[in-house]
Amino acid sequence: MSKNSWKVIFICVGILCLISFNAAYAQKKVGGGDIKYTPKGADVVTFSHDSHVTTAKLKCTECHSKIFPMKKKGVTMSKEDHAKEVLCGICHNGKKAFAQTVEADCAKCHKK
Repeated sequence: MSKNSWKVIFICVGILCLISFNAAYAQKKVGGGDIKYTPKGADVVTFSHDSHVTTAKLKCTECHSKIFPMKKKGVTMSKEDHAKEVLCGICHNGKKAFAQTVEADCAKCHKK
């Protein structure tokens, strides 16, 4: 093989490695990745698409657009909403998933 042939092979292998790396990285982000909400008077809530899609085996359409819009904007939740079966409480009601009304479970969503 000529010197130029080796260069072409080397470049092709490099490009394939970059494509593979990018594909593997993209697969780690499920859905919209992690979304942070900063409520007034409470610790930050980090919503993990990965835990809901991979662990809980939910489909995107189970939440979007029935419960939540595709974009984060416009979603607000108050302390009073925790007692209702709205937004997160539709699933986090103690039946389908842990209840959002139990004080001991607050740290599962609200992280310091």
